[in-house]
Parts: sequence; C-alpha cells; structure tokens
Amino acid sequence: MLLRAPSFLALVSIVVCSLQSGESVVVDDFRDPHFTTSDACAVCHIAAPGATAMKDKDGEDISPYYTWQGTMMANAFRDPYFRAQLQKESASAGEEVQELCLRCHTPMTHHDAVLNGKAPPRLATALDDMAADDGVSCTVCHMISAEGLGTEATFSGRPKINGERKIFGPFADVETRPMRAQVDYTPTQGDHIRSAGLCASCHTLFTNHHGTAFPEQTPYLEWRNSEFNNEREGADPKKTRTCQQCHMAEQAKVRIARTPMGFDYRIPEREGYRSHAFVGGNAFMIDMLREHRDDLYVEAENEQLRAMAKATRDQLANRTARLSISDSSKKDGVLEFELSVENLTGHKFPTGYPARRAWLKVEVLVGGKTVFASGAVNNEGRIVGIKDEMRVPHVRTIEKETDVVIYEMIASAPGGQPTTYLTKMVGRIKDTRLLPRGFDMLGPHIKDIAPIGVGGDEDFVAGGDRVACRIALPAGAAGACEIVAALHYQSVPPVWVDALREVKAEEAVRFVGYYDAATKTPETVATARHTVK
Repeated sequence: MLLRAPSFLALVSIVVCSLQSGESVVVDDFRDPHFTTSDACAVCHIAAPGATAMKDKDGEDISPYYTWQGTMMANAFRDPYFRAQLQKESASAGEEVQELCLRCHTPMTHHDAVLNGKAPPRLATALDDMAADDGVSCTVCHMISAEGLGTEATFSGRPKINGERKIFGPFADVETRPMRAQVDYTPTQGDHIRSAGLCASCHTLFTNHHGTAFPEQTPYLEWRNSEFNNEREGADPKKTRTCQQCHMAEQAKVRIARTPMGFDYRIPEREGYRSHAFVGGNAFMIDMLREHRDDLYVEAENEQLRAMAKATRDQLANRTARLSISDSSKKDGVLEFELSVENLTGHKFPTGYPARRAWLKVEVLVGGKTVFASGAVNNEGRIVGIKDEMRVPHVRTIEKETDVVIYEMIASAPGGQPTTYLTKMVGRIKDTRLLPRGFDMLGPHIKDIAPIGVGGDEDFVAGGDRVACRIALPAGAAGACEIVAALHYQSVPPVWVDALREVKAEEAVRFVGYYDAATKTPETVATARHTVK
C-alpha cells in the first residue's frame, strides 16, 4: 500500500477537528466547494465521554459517525475484494472501466472531479486521495437532491448533488447556525433522505460493455416489484418497508448531535433517528477488514468491526429467511419430506453483487450417523460433489448427494459461457435467487429481474421456494431418521476467486492471499430439524 499524504479535503478535517479543544480556527480557505470528509462531521456527531448525546440507554455510542465507521460503506474503497476485482476488470477491458466502479466506491472523489469539470478519477489517482478512503461518506448521501431519484437518470451512481451546500436530513425545525458555523453547510429537512430511491442511485447498476445494458445489481428494482414497496399503488402500509427501515435500526428518542464544547442540553432530542450501521450481509469482508486493518488503513477500531460483523450475522440469522420441514414420511426404505424456504427480505435473496449465492444443505442421520448429505462444503468453501459450480441447474427434487439447490445468478459472456468478469456480462443464464413477497411478474423492469432457469417449477414462487426430497436410505438403516436442513450463504464464493488467481496485479494478489488465509465457513441463514420415526 502506498502511504497517503493529506489531501485537499483532508486539510478541512484536520483543522475543523481542532475545534474539539475549543480553539477558534478559520477554515474557509481550506474548504472544498462540495464535500467534506467524515471526521469534520464527527466533531458534532460522535458521542463523547461524560456526555449523553448519541448514546443509548446502556451508554453505548449510537452516533452517526461511530456506527458508520465500521460498515462496508465507510470502507467501500478500502475493500480489498473491490480493489482486486477492479484490477481484474481493468486488465481485461482497460482502465476506462474504473470510472463506473469509482462512482460509488469513491463518490466524493468522483463527483468532485465531475462537478468541477475534470476527468473522472482512476484507481491510481484515488489511491493518493484521503477523500477516496472515506468511502461512501456523510456529505455524499446527505447532499443528494430529490431530483430524479428512483429513475434511470440517477441509477448507476449518478445522483444529483445539490450545489448549495445543503445537508438534507429527515427532521424539521432545524437549527442551522451551528453547522453553518462549523463546516459551512446548511442542514435542511428533506423527505427524500428516507426514500429507497436515494439508495437506488448506487444500488441499481447497469453495465454496457458490449452494446447491451446488463443489470449487474438490482435490489431497488426487485424491491419496487414487491409488497415492501411503499410507493406502489394500493400498498399496505403494514407490509411496506424501505431500505432504511430494514438496514438502519431505529433508536429511542435521542440527541443526534452535540456541541464541540459538549453542551448536550442545547441540542433537542429527536424521535425516529436511525443508526448509521447500515447492516447488510457481508460479514466475511468485515472480518477481513478487521484482520488486516493495519495493512488496509482501516480507521474503525477492532471493537467496531466486531460489532458490525455480529450485527450482520444477527440479521442474516434472524431477519433474512425461514426454513421449515413438512410432509414427511418413511416407507419401503425411502424417506420423503418437503423443505420450504421463505424470503423475509424486501428484494431477492441473495441480491446485489452477482457473486453472492445461497444454497440448501440437507443431512439425514440415523442413529446419530450421517447416511445422506447434500450441500456440504469443504475447507475451501466449495460445495462437495459439484464439479462445475458455474453450471449447476435449478433443482426441484433432492434425491442424490449431487442434487444441490443453489439460489444464485450466473451471467454469460458474449459467447454464451458463464463468466465472473463483470465487463464480459451480457446476459443471465440462471437467476434462481429467492423472490421477495408480492413479486410482480408484470412490474417495471421485469425483463431485467425475472427469474431465469427455474423451468416449470410451480413451487418457486413470490416469497420463497418449496423443494421435494426423496432419499433412498441405505440398507440396514433402521430406526428414526433425523433431518437437519440449513440455508447457507457466501458473499465471496471460491469460483469467483479462481479468476483472480490469474491476475498478477498487486491488489489481486493481496486479496487472494487474504482469502486463502481466511476461514471459509459459510454463513448460516436459517435451520430446521425434524425427526421421522
């Protein structure tokens, strides 16, 4: 890693942070016309010893800065997998591809350049910019205007940034003087900060490297076609949920700021404040950031990263999917039962980056010994019994150990072969990711998000999937059968790392080293047990 000298933006943060000591410092000469790094915001938006603002009932720091700092958004540019993939794509298709990727992974650096009429940055220049290191930072999201949100005009990292130094937030009756005095921004109430369309600007991504628009990431479009969509005509408010409502936990009434001198009593309490932890599903990468935090210049402390990984696994295990076993019977040496998987999320599961996959592991035990297993993984994280993990067809009935139900998206290159190169993706060979409840097959953008490769499987429906299991028991397997089922998940499957092993660029080599040293145990999203006598 290259050492970074303080950038133009960094000077703002360094000077403003000195206000914590009570000094009066003039910072106008150093301010960027658009963005400011997060440590400037932290002057007022992080909890302090002895103060009550931005702490929960147990005294834990729930401030925007502290909870955000350990997230994948804060580390969007430090993410070693992102950098490795970026170098892989650049080696294949040229550095021009970096412009699209850096829009969302280094948004301050990208938008600042564009707004100032300069060429979009490349990886080499971003490496020396501390604003890039700040990832998806405070002033990026809070300076996005309402214009065009939820439309194609703002997808693929193209939100409209207001040029008036307005910081949009959800609360009315805002006192503007403190923020204007400290960082020269004007806090402004804006309902759009609560909308899913705000998140859609980076979490709806189309690529076009071969003359064909390819839907690389579409969680927002999937949400729009579900019962979770609060903008849908006739939507039931008891069932709708926005991105923010699922991924940002609501807190009790709390002061969301403090004065640099610590006078909390001057700050009003707010109801409806949401933690900026942005809990997703990528605990694997958060663990990697923690294990290599010094090498990657991660600013979050170990305790923050551990808390973020724990919250991520808690969401995966408790608010993502349900698994159940029913209709079981045993006759003439054949065990039959049905697995039901229910998707609890407001989009497909898995969603987002196309590497992600989930699958069913099914195990049958007799007398405490395993007599059948499908979907087990080895120490490398590969699914046992599968020779080509990019060509696994959709499974409707599990009968043998090589029958593995995998919920995934597999993309094709121009020649029709499966690929893990984003710049080669032109179509979807398979998309069997679990659909959200109320998924509308006649809804907007359906050609980009409809399931593919499920054939005539009538049990693959909006909200989940049902899988029949018919297991021939081995001779002599007498007694009760215990069925143990699990829904597993990987954010970085081994087959996606295989292509990186061929890339000799620095970031790719480094990530492969990190990956090989990491524990490959998949995340467990849901489990079910049942005994058949």
